[in-house]
Amino acid sequence: MSSSQTASNYALEPATRESLPVLAVLRRRAWIVLVVALLAGAAAAAFAYANRNDYASTAKLLFRQTNSQEVQALGLLPGSPDADNLSNNNVEVVDSRRVADATSEELRSLGRDLSPEDVDEKITVSTKKDTDIVNIAATDTSARRAAQLATIYARMAAEIANGDQKVLARRILRNMVAQLDELPSHQRFIGAGARIRNTIERLRPIAEVGPGSPIMIQSGFVPTTKIGNPTRTIVLGVLFGVVLGIGLALLREQADRRLHRPEEVSAAFDAPVLTTVPRSRALKRNVPFKNLPTEVAEAFRMLQMNLRFARKKPVRSLIVTSSRSGEGKTTVAWNLASAAVTGGLSVVLVEADMRRPTLAERYELEPEPGLSEALQGEITITEAMQPVVPLELANRNGNQRYLQVLVAGGRPPDPWALMQSDAMGRLLDVLKQHHDLVVVDTPPIPHVADAISLLRHVDGVLVAASVNSTRGPEARRLRDQLASLDAHVLGVVANGGTPVSGYGYAPAPPDGGAQAAEGNGARPAGTPAEPQSPTGGEPQSPSGGDKRD
Repeated sequence: MSSSQTASNYALEPATRESLPVLAVLRRRAWIVLVVALLAGAAAAAFAYANRNDYASTAKLLFRQTNSQEVQALGLLPGSPDADNLSNNNVEVVDSRRVADATSEELRSLGRDLSPEDVDEKITVSTKKDTDIVNIAATDTSARRAAQLATIYARMAAEIANGDQKVLARRILRNMVAQLDELPSHQRFIGAGARIRNTIERLRPIAEVGPGSPIMIQSGFVPTTKIGNPTRTIVLGVLFGVVLGIGLALLREQADRRLHRPEEVSAAFDAPVLTTVPRSRALKRNVPFKNLPTEVAEAFRMLQMNLRFARKKPVRSLIVTSSRSGEGKTTVAWNLASAAVTGGLSVVLVEADMRRPTLAERYELEPEPGLSEALQGEITITEAMQPVVPLELANRNGNQRYLQVLVAGGRPPDPWALMQSDAMGRLLDVLKQHHDLVVVDTPPIPHVADAISLLRHVDGVLVAASVNSTRGPEARRLRDQLASLDAHVLGVVANGGTPVSGYGYAPAPPDGGAQAAEGNGARPAGTPAEPQSPTGGEPQSPSGGDKRD
């Protein structure tokens, strides 16, 4: 019933649908939660396995600040406006490539060959918000090597940061001395000269030994246990995956505009769901109606009964359409007609989709002649129709029940013009006079205008929609279009839904189907029809009407 074809996109608002409870959403999207949880658990397991033999050691650096306004004004330390970014700046200083290079050289001098890239891989630098302490975590398969790496890295970081401040202080000190020398002799000890001398005195210690920041407040320690707990890591990974999966499932639900339930289909089209056809491979394989699974056949019988008895007057003619191709309208039309025939009605199925005809290929019929030739007056209606036996069951008169099928025939140069012709209207009128039910399979009305003119010749429109495929905007477009055309929407067939639980047995063959049909005012299906030609003239002889080509 579904199709891989994608319908055209329309800039329309989605049809309003009822919000589902969270548990119902999660039940429907459980596969998302499961997949994400498994992937997160697998990633956690891989991480735990890769680090199962590692030890971790942590060293800590303290970046001290000073309240000296002169030093802050000179740019040696950040002032209060930049205090919020101080922690990030400290991390960037410690986590620089220069520190990794210096650490690598120091380790090589101690007989341990570790490249700067290896140092970066084994070191993790972090800090907490609004703190001056930077944590340096080192991992290694040896506890002592992990402690050694953390200590040396912290020491190199402190030396580099302190050295940078010394270089900056010396440069500023030289500038301050030059400014002092430029002042006249009598101004060097008063006013601006006094302030410059005070700043120089403060800068000399920093230029000689540095500001003393950062300092190592904790060297790397020798750990006694390996890092992490594999079981705990995996459990935490799975829990994180579940939470993430739930979020993705809810997000997917909000973005999904497909109609997932018959109730949503009914609300979107503003029409009742006359039947829900279960998803079945037999329908995709175009299995004859008599061989369909019981629940599938009963769904089409229910559709036929709703059309016949749910209204004051039985539906004698209808067109079957959909919001786009691939919604199962042709399958619905065929099996509805077949179900009606097995119920004792005289039925004709008209394929009015001349642009993409499929009935002949699907159900092993002759592709020509058909509707096209009949409308152009090349043959009579009777000559164009092909009899099909949907159920090999004879009635008391010894007649078999036939479904008359009028395939599209050869493709005309202009299908639209042919469908708008007076001959098409006369053809439908003739068929309605000689049959209990006329089912017309049409192209999707939102995409092809061929079938719009047929709306005034039938009792109503039957819409085929595919559960989990039809989208709200598509349904809204078709609903509004049919409303603007003042079309009578009989209802919707929900394809690919879940069958209602109940009895699941095949009915016993009826005895005397012909009399039952006559008792309901229906023409026995085996009775030959005498339709006229749509181009005018006397009724044509139904020669060959009960024979399979």
